[in-house]
Formats: sequence, structure tokens, C-alpha cells
Amino acid sequence: MNGSPPSQPSQPTSDAASQNAAETAETAPAAGQLKKHHWLRSWGVPVITLVVYSLAIVLIRAFNRDPFYGMAVVNLITFSLGGAMVITLIGWFAFASYFSRRTVMIALAILLAASVGWAGSVKMVRFDGDMVPTFTYRWEQPPELQEKAGELVGNRETFEIRPEDAPAFRGVNRDGIVQGPALKQDWQANPPQELWRTSVGEGYSSMAIVGNALITMEQRGENEAVTCYDIKSGKLQWIHSYPGRFYEAMGGLGPRATPTIHDGFVYSMGANGDVCCLDFFTGEEIWQRNVLKDLGIPNVTWAMSSSPLIVGEMVIVNPGAPNGNGLMALNRSTGETVWKSDGLADYKAAESPSNYAGYSSPVLMTIGDMEQLVIFDGDGLSGHNAGTGELLWHFKHHHGAGVNVAQPILLENGHQILISASYGTGSALVEVTAPTDDSGWKAEKVWHEPGLLRSKFSNPVYHEGTVYGLDEGILMAINPETGKKLWKKGRFGHGQVLLVNGQVLIMAEAGDLVLGDVSPDTFTEVTRMTVLPDSRVWNPQTLVDGIVYVRDDKEMAAFDLKAD
Repeated sequence: MNGSPPSQPSQPTSDAASQNAAETAETAPAAGQLKKHHWLRSWGVPVITLVVYSLAIVLIRAFNRDPFYGMAVVNLITFSLGGAMVITLIGWFAFASYFSRRTVMIALAILLAASVGWAGSVKMVRFDGDMVPTFTYRWEQPPELQEKAGELVGNRETFEIRPEDAPAFRGVNRDGIVQGPALKQDWQANPPQELWRTSVGEGYSSMAIVGNALITMEQRGENEAVTCYDIKSGKLQWIHSYPGRFYEAMGGLGPRATPTIHDGFVYSMGANGDVCCLDFFTGEEIWQRNVLKDLGIPNVTWAMSSSPLIVGEMVIVNPGAPNGNGLMALNRSTGETVWKSDGLADYKAAESPSNYAGYSSPVLMTIGDMEQLVIFDGDGLSGHNAGTGELLWHFKHHHGAGVNVAQPILLENGHQILISASYGTGSALVEVTAPTDDSGWKAEKVWHEPGLLRSKFSNPVYHEGTVYGLDEGILMAINPETGKKLWKKGRFGHGQVLLVNGQVLIMAEAGDLVLGDVSPDTFTEVTRMTVLPDSRVWNPQTLVDGIVYVRDDKEMAAFDLKAD
């Protein structure tokens, strides 16, 4: 027994070891697979995601400082890339990170609860002209609006409109050119006095001013209102309200058009088509009708924005029409329909919405020794017989958004009209020719430049042969006869421009008021001040007797700019 060989492991034990080794080999990942698996779970994924998306955003914004379609498109792309980056990171965290399922579920539940809570706290979202959103939260208190109303002092027999007044949108001639005294030139060394400031309801109306009355429109709860304030104190004098509310996420809440004052009466157009005639001194209703309901037509995307125009015994409004281009004349004493424009005979419904009013206001022009109603609607520029509404001519200037806003400008030669729009359409000069023996009125293109003076919400001004306006928020000067850019400088957002004493008075979208010198050669900013802080100003300013009246969708104020 002592000479026998050492004992060997039993066969069953050897087989079990071999089987375990084989199973281990089968379940172990290959070296390349293990590396790939670890890379997906590592922090390299979020780091690379952040770098790639951030670089894309930086490049897009760096190389698109003056994009063809404006900063709105650049911002939308930026927000989209930001959203995609967040989704990518959440996806990695949920499905590929090292974190345990329990940790992931707790974190996602917290994120979801926070997102739902934040979304529930948002009362309203609004966008500026470049599509940058701001939020109003439910805990924010609405402004306390004036309710006590009196009456204006005066009577119809002494009613008078001076050249210095602003009885209608952008002044007496709707051209943004103001007559008035010299203005202070250094607002830092010699600050303009703030005369008053008051809360107002939402809306984008400007302010019509005659005598001691300031008339505007605002949203008050579920009612739309025409309101009258004393220009010296800012106290509410009278209010006329009626049920009406328009809200659209991009455009916001409230009425858009500016009232018109004429012969001791006030004429207004509400966002939903309510046309009112009111007593200038008391606000008493003379007549009221809803032209959209009367015509059986829908509203436009961003609501009725065209300010009424008085022509003789008629008040001209622009409700639109099923076949496009629908001006309407109402008897200004009774509100009854005098005529309704037939619209475009060659209109194609497939190219445009069913109701194509646009957002510009009618203006009276004398072309070819004939007084005409000219309107820049959603499809283009048109001229109408002022007495009958007959369509005389039409020039197509169309883009998909249908947002033609800027007032047309008649050049000094009396037969060429400049029009300007955004959304890749730009500016054009239209030659209007009177009828001959063998033809009717003609409207033909002199030039069209899609990248020139793209007026989105603002209105350019015309001075001594040069047009000055905001091109996607940047001040630009052009030669309207040749269609050539003279210069472009200064960012003011989608604000508004007035011309006074050869200078421009710009209400910037962010709330700054700017005074500047302009010429065909250059622009020089003279002075500026913030008048509506933390604001998005789409309401055109009004300047009367050297006092500027400004408002946004929350408050209104007056500043004395007169030189000492």
C-alpha cells in the first residue's frame, strides 16, 4: 500500500470545474464589448453631448448675426438644439448611465414633478419679435387699473385738431412725421421730467391725442375697452367697455388697433372686429357693430390690427374678405354699410388664408390726380376708389405668414409707393400708372430686394428722399428710388420710429427711448433713456408738443422732452 501511486481527483470533480470554466467563458464579454459598454455608461457621453450641441449653437449664432429671415429663425433653431440636448442627456441618464435603477427613478420623478409644477405655475407665455419667450406666473399680481372715471372738459363747438396733434395712428397723415418744438439733446445731463405713470390693461394700441385727451385701447379682464386719460395727469376720464377677449400665444392678449379722433367723436376697431363710435367728451356709445360677425368671416391669425380711417362722411375699416382685400366703408354717423370692396378677381384661395386682411392700416393718397384708398394687406398693395371702394389696381407682395404690417410710403413724385415686410419678402418700389385710352390702372415693380429693409412690426419714415426704418430690428437707411442700402447700424429690436425736426425718435422693443441724428451718410445716437423697464414694447409712441407718451401691455407714462 505504501508503494501505490498518489490518489487522483475523481472524474466528476474534474468535469464540474471544466463546465464552470466554460460557462464563465461564455458569459464574459469580449474585450472590445466591455470597452464599448463602459464608454456608453461613462461621463464621456454627456460631455460630448454638451460640447457638440453647444458648439452647434455657437456656430449658428456667430455666423447668423444678420440672418435673411431675422433672428427669430436663429432663436427657434437655438431653442430646438437646446431641447434636443436636454432630451439626449435625459435619455443617457435613464438608460445608459452607471446610476442604479432606483436612483434613476427617483431623479426622474423629481424632475417630472418640478416640470409639471413649473408648467402649472405659468399663467401666460409671450414672445418678443425675435421669438424669445418670457413668462407670467400665477402668483404675479395684475396691475391695479384706474376705475374712477370722469368726463373731459370741452364741447363739440370748440373742438379743434391742430397740426401738432395726433388724432390717428402715427399722426395726422399716418406717416410718423411729427411737428413740434426742439427737444433736449442730453438726457443724462438734463433728464426729461416724468410727468406721470399709470397702469393700463394689455394690448398693443398706440395713443391718439387731441386737446387734453389721450385715447387708447386695452384689455380689462374679459372686456375690451376704449379708454380716455387726461394728458396732464394721467387720470382716467372715461371708459367704454364691452365683452371681448383675444389671446394668441405669440401675439399676446388684447386689442391691437389705435383709435381715431374726428369731429368730436372716437372711432375704434377691436381685436375681434368690434367697431365703435363714441362721444369724444363722455365716451357715450353712438353706435357699435361687429363687422366680422356681420360679414360671416373669420378673424385673422393675430387679430384685427387695422386702425380706422375717416374719409368724408365714412369711416374705413379693413375686416378682410373671403376672396382677399376687403376694405369696408361705414357711415360715420350711423355705422351702416356704405360699400364693401369686392376684393381680388384673380385671388387663389390655395395660396392664402380665407380672410386676408393683413395688419396695416388704410391710408388716403392722391395718385394720378385721383384720391385713392391704399391698403397693404396680407396679399400685397392695393388702390381703391375712395368713394365707391372699387379695386383700381393690385401689386402682389405675398409670403406665407401674411404679416404685412408697415404703412406704405408715397414718394414725392406722387406715383411710386414703397412697401416693406419681413419673412424673407423685403422691400419693393411700386409704380402706379393712371389709365390710358386702352388700359386701366397699372401697378408694376420698379425694384424688389428681399433682403432690404425687412420691416416686421415697425413702420419706416421718409425724409428728404431717404427712407429710415428698422430692418429686423437694426436701423437702416435706403435710397427708395434705386433700392440701395445706404447704411445699417444700431440694434433696437422690433420697435417704432418717429421723425421730429429731422431727427429720429426710436422706441426700442426692450423699453429704451432713443434720439438720434440721421442723414443719407450715417446715424449718430444722440441720447437715450429707459422709459419702460423690463418690457416688450410693441405699442408705437406718440409725441405731441414735445411730450412723448409711451406704453406697453402693463403701463403708460409721459415724459417732457422739450428743450429748456
